[in-house]
Amino acid sequence: MEWKEVWAEAIGAAERDVSAHVPDAVRFVKGIAAARESRLLLLLEAMADGALDQEAIEEELNEERAILESEFLAVRVMAKKAAQDAANALIGTIQKALVAGISLPV
Repeated sequence: MEWKEVWAEAIGAAERDVSAHVPDAVRFVKGIAAARESRLLLLLEAMADGALDQEAIEEELNEERAILESEFLAVRVMAKKAAQDAANALIGTIQKALVAGISLPV
């Protein structure tokens, strides 16, 4: 097997592993955002009605930001897992090719 073929296969394996994790991360982010939507709308409506002043709305939005940042930390774990899987796929492909024999470019 030629090195270029091995390298292309290894990159493809890594890309497939990363792309397999993307839909889960997207669904997770959408779910978290959907869970916060009603409170954010209430805050905006309260501001529009004059029930909250600018300072209060800023405080509330900062609280929402902190909540979202905290909940979105799980995406970091998902990304780390995707990176680990991609690295394992890339190196695993090369290791299999080593066993089978690689023709290196000269």
